[in-house]
This record gives sequence, C-alpha cells and structure tokens, in this order.
Amino acid sequence: MSGFSLPDDVVEAARKWKEKGDSLPYELYKALLLNYGRRGEKAFFYLKERRVKKYRDFFVVVGTYEYVVEGNFCTCMDFQFNLKAKKPCAHIIAVKLARIMKLYDSYDTYYADFLSMNLNTD
Repeated sequence: MSGFSLPDDVVEAARKWKEKGDSLPYELYKALLLNYGRRGEKAFFYLKERRVKKYRDFFVVVGTYEYVVEGNFCTCMDFQFNLKAKKPCAHIIAVKLARIMKLYDSYDTYYADFLSMNLNTD
C-alpha cells in the first residue's frame, strides 16, 4: 500500500499554526473540510480536543474507541471496510497533522503494556 500524503494546503495551514501556536486556525478546518469532507472535520475535532496520544509503539486516537494508527494503517472499521485501506480515515489524518504540529500527548510506555495493565484490573 502506498503512503497517504496530506494536500499542500492542509500542510501549509498546519505549519502556520505551529509557528503562531494560537488556537487551531479556520484555514486548517477549511482545508480539511474541502479535501476530506466529514473525515477532515473529525480529524480537526481530534486535534482540537487533544485526542491524539503517542506511545512508544503506536499513535492512538481516542474516538468512540481507542484506534491504533501505525504509519498508513488504522484499526477503525471506516478505514478497513468503507475505505478499503485506499484512503486515509480521520484518525490517520489526525495523526499525520499531530506529528507536523507536535500536537499530541506523549507517554513513555508501550501501548500494549498500557492495555494489559488496564485489562488486568478488577
């Protein structure tokens, strides 16, 4: 599978924000909406709500569930079934932007360890 690259106008809007550091700009929202429709709007929401997490092994986006994103793959049903892994879902878009903007919470642990700790509690 080939990689998904973000359109130039989306990347430019993300870089402008990184330089200013203000609240997420309307230009980014507009570019995401024009390029990705509802999926772009959801990606913007994930960024705005700081729902992107970086673990040692994976990025995770908190939506209805926690979705693991690694490279150009996501565990969500939209990516796997609706998009058939041919286009990026909102989670992949959010992670790609979060990496550019450094807009994620970082955890110095492996996501697999985090899961096993939470599953083993009574």
